[in-house]
Amino acid sequence: MSSPALRYAFRTLLGPWAVLPVVVLEVMNFLQRGMPWRGESLWTVDWFAIALFVVGPLLAGAAAVDASRLSKAGNIHLVLATARPHRPYLRAAAWCAVPVLCVHLLTLAVGLAVSGIHGSPQWFVLAGAVLVQCLAICWYVAIGSAVGRLAGPLPAGAAAAVGAFSLLYLLGEGSTGRFEPLALGGATVSRLGYQYAPGYLLSQIAVFTLTGAVLLLLPLHLRSGRRLPTRAGAGALVLAAVFVVGGQYAFPGQRLTEQAESPDSCTGSAPVVCVYAEHRRFQNETVRHVQTLSAAARSRGYRALVPDRVEELSRSYRVRTPGTAGLELPADAYVSGRVALKDVASGLVRPLHCPALYEEPGPGPAYWQREFSLYATLLNTAGITVDPREFPEPARPLTPKEVQDIKDDYATCDLEGT
Repeated sequence: MSSPALRYAFRTLLGPWAVLPVVVLEVMNFLQRGMPWRGESLWTVDWFAIALFVVGPLLAGAAAVDASRLSKAGNIHLVLATARPHRPYLRAAAWCAVPVLCVHLLTLAVGLAVSGIHGSPQWFVLAGAVLVQCLAICWYVAIGSAVGRLAGPLPAGAAAAVGAFSLLYLLGEGSTGRFEPLALGGATVSRLGYQYAPGYLLSQIAVFTLTGAVLLLLPLHLRSGRRLPTRAGAGALVLAAVFVVGGQYAFPGQRLTEQAESPDSCTGSAPVVCVYAEHRRFQNETVRHVQTLSAAARSRGYRALVPDRVEELSRSYRVRTPGTAGLELPADAYVSGRVALKDVASGLVRPLHCPALYEEPGPGPAYWQREFSLYATLLNTAGITVDPREFPEPARPLTPKEVQDIKDDYATCDLEGT
């Protein structure tokens, strides 16, 4: 791109300058909370959609100002007199969208490089989610371009930014169970155990492409000195609105689907410890904690506290047999990269194969008294003293016979010893 074109764009348009705050937002988002998304490709892609909640309205406002300047008295006749009056608007929109697209794609690429690609992601689906984010950026610009043709720069900029922000709550909350085109991600918790639903992504692509084209190509005419859409343009806007609203009920409503696969990166023995390839960075420390606790329990005669196998859980996978213990990584582990011994101990004593733990209202006080007692007993075998007062239910050290009896009950999911 020639330097005169760059100078012209930065001297006459607001859109190209929007890339500066976008760079700041992307960098802040990248470094936020210690980069917990590392290792998970889906979480990485979803994480960087967080910035779009601010970037989108910002771009809509900037694009509206530029389109309004092209449409103001003294300029509009030059636009309407051309054979293709949409071209000046398209060029202005491109100057707003393209630099931001480059920054966002670069951020995603660096994020995926830092994260590392582990496991077996469906590449075409992952690419589809990235494409959806890029089309959403263009869609916000298209909204601003359409609004800017109908009002002055300040009213248009404010209306487009506020309107775009409001659309996030109408079309992007992600909690209605319906299709929402602006549900772009923004995950702040692990996505392990989920996969993008291809049908949902294709529906988003269709909505952004078709309605974005209508907004960018919106034809105008002057009537009594006012800028208004032509009849064809007004009809296209109505059809686009119907398409978006109707799509909420006609298109798939589930953005993510469960992928309940067991962890496949296993090591150690007696017990074997398995984690997901995405979380291999936690494996060595986890194995060390499991071995420490298992050896201590055996040496003190608490063989029942040692499982045959330890498996990491995902958002959709849980252990199925009583001889297998589950490992749930706490939220702070993703930030620190460390797994605490006490968190491992908690998983070793919990009967995560029992459906009652996942149901409402859950087990009663008798179960929690047993679990806390098992937990305290296991830590005591490793020389870690636990204050019983830190538990909400009374806990006490158990004898090997009492531990065996509780474990026998857990094997049949009799959680409260009834």
